[in-house]
Amino acid sequence: MRAARRLLITLIVLFGLFVAADRVAVTVAESQVAGKLQTQRGLAQKPGVDIKGFPFLTQLAGGKLDDVRVHAVNMVVRGSSGNSVILQTFDADLKGVKLENDYSTAVADTATGTATVSYAELSIAIPSHPTFGYAGNGRVTVAATADVPGLGSKHFGATAKLVPAGNGTGIGLADISGITGLSGIPGVAGQLVSGLVGESLGLQLSLDGLPQGLTVSQVVPGPDGVSITVGGSGVSLNGGEA
Repeated sequence: MRAARRLLITLIVLFGLFVAADRVAVTVAESQVAGKLQTQRGLAQKPGVDIKGFPFLTQLAGGKLDDVRVHAVNMVVRGSSGNSVILQTFDADLKGVKLENDYSTAVADTATGTATVSYAELSIAIPSHPTFGYAGNGRVTVAATADVPGLGSKHFGATAKLVPAGNGTGIGLADISGITGLSGIPGVAGQLVSGLVGESLGLQLSLDGLPQGLTVSQVVPGPDGVSITVGGSGVSLNGGEA
């Protein structure tokens, strides 16, 4: 009986030591991955990295981590005009993550995520620099200046939906309606101008620099900005730097 008790105590102690070692190892790994991502993606702040699942050491020995969560702020990508576009937040949930090269490479079997961007940043990213705002009911207001043949530079506005564009590499405007600024332009000329304005406001915004393998699946406008849902397979957190 006494021998069994000593064995039990020994097992409990060993298990406790294993748990402690495992938690230390996962904390070190999270810090290492975060540091590499900060350097590679030029982030001003170290991103949050949370490696889920227990035990960590057996996952690492098996070559893949079950679930890794990443949270970054002020991540820079490139817009259509080549200007830098700042994503206010970027959150990703990565499944089946393979870490290599001393945590310098992180590739996930699949990943989903969300990025948020302000309307001011959207305006900066598009060459014509239209002004965006929230219109409610899943729509945005957009205003821009367009050159109209025979009439010169005119200011127009409209409402539109934001949708994935460019095979998921960016954002575009769709269902443009309620165009304003057409007063005094009669008949066929007005229809022609409407078409020109639609083309001007319908320019697509590319988002170059998202982690390689991610594409845009949904764009939802809100009062303070836009929420962009992304997903993909074979996603490299280290690839696609801006």
